[in-house]
Amino acid sequence: MNELVDRLKAIVGESHVLMAAAALDEYSHDGTFMQGAAVAVVLPASTDEVRAVVDACRTARMPVVPRGRGTSLVGGSVPVEPAVVLSVERLDQIEIDAGALVAVAGAGAITGLIQEAATQAGLMYPPDPASASMSSIGGNIACNAGGISCLKYGLTADYVLGLTVVLADGRVLTLGGRTRKRSSGYRLAQLFVGSEGTLGVITEVILKLIPLPRHHALAAVSFSSREAAGEAVTRLLSAGHLPAALEIMDREAVELVASAAPIGLDRVPEALLLVEQDGVDPERVLEDVLGMAELLDGDETRVAQSAAERERLWNVRKSFGKVLLSMPGNYFSEDIAVPVSAIPEMLRRITSLAKSSGLRIVTMGHAGDGNLHPCIVFAEDQRPLVGEAAARLFHDAVELGGTISAEHGLGALKRDHAVLEHQPVEIELWRTVKQQLDPEGLFNPHKVFPEGPPDGKFLERQPGWGSTRRGEVAV
Repeated sequence: MNELVDRLKAIVGESHVLMAAAALDEYSHDGTFMQGAAVAVVLPASTDEVRAVVDACRTARMPVVPRGRGTSLVGGSVPVEPAVVLSVERLDQIEIDAGALVAVAGAGAITGLIQEAATQAGLMYPPDPASASMSSIGGNIACNAGGISCLKYGLTADYVLGLTVVLADGRVLTLGGRTRKRSSGYRLAQLFVGSEGTLGVITEVILKLIPLPRHHALAAVSFSSREAAGEAVTRLLSAGHLPAALEIMDREAVELVASAAPIGLDRVPEALLLVEQDGVDPERVLEDVLGMAELLDGDETRVAQSAAERERLWNVRKSFGKVLLSMPGNYFSEDIAVPVSAIPEMLRRITSLAKSSGLRIVTMGHAGDGNLHPCIVFAEDQRPLVGEAAARLFHDAVELGGTISAEHGLGALKRDHAVLEHQPVEIELWRTVKQQLDPEGLFNPHKVFPEGPPDGKFLERQPGWGSTRRGEVAV
């Protein structure tokens, strides 16, 4: 170990190899309850340094856990076994090529800063995970992150034009480029999107940008039940509308936000839909929102009359994670998705689960693409019930034709449940790809690939998942 540390210091500089107990603790957890075992943290500043670090760790037979900004909600950046944590946070450069409509950024660049730089150039990087102000673009790509705007504009994968990746054997792949179309050869860059750091270390990205919409209109529509709101979503989308955003919050989610600050609503509804449209013609945008609100046919509709009111209404949704983080008690945030037509039934099952388990399940999410975030809020003596409840959510989502993870990945916490939605032959192909690119299992061990039965004990099987550490919330 001493020899490895000396070599790492020679590569990146002594100040960029962290060995103090406080630093090891900080880099041994992410946004979950999990706590791992980093033996050293190394912060390279270039692709060449990343390559040299990987080579040093391979020679020392030391596992490497690639890490962005540590906001994973599935234990994706937790060193489950003793490992070197390779943080890309110093790879944070951002270049906006307005002529080519692309952004070129280091993997450690904060996603929100890329969005801001694009906006200043009159452009837009649409994928907007709730963690954008703190998460890295490399981490977003590693788990194919989503967000509020993905209904209309698509996921992270839809905006990746190119990647630079360091492989386990030290080779550097430069994939794609600044062109918006490419039809030569296999799309290897997409292989690393959603790979969760198990196939290589992403060091640089090239992202597609689009023109920035000039105008927005937003309506808040209240409903008498979560199920009624879900049925309204199905009705709206099946009628051919495509809003820029369509978000859902149940009563408990709205009440959580209201407990922290005024929300600007006359009353707290049983369910709330926020529907927004954007575009270049302000009259057409407003007309679109009014038409969608009428079709949603809720109990009460409020249309934002100014940019300030629009921001206040959106704050009801966007501040949910921060409020949840600040409240006493524990929480476990889930990330299921179902076909849009199945949203009402999934909401019914969540309601039933809360009643039968005695757990408080607060639900909100990206209703327009079926992505729901049931958040289990629990007391300490309810901790043993959480795994079983989460497993029930996974089974219900898959039974309805959905997925156990819409935008957070599998990581360590969901890996065993991958068998619910993926065929054995598919998982075997995953292992074949992993074996070809990382035969020694250097990168991010114990993630993605199932290692146990898909039951309610999956949380307890993870080291340190039950600590009282408070995590981040990206929902």
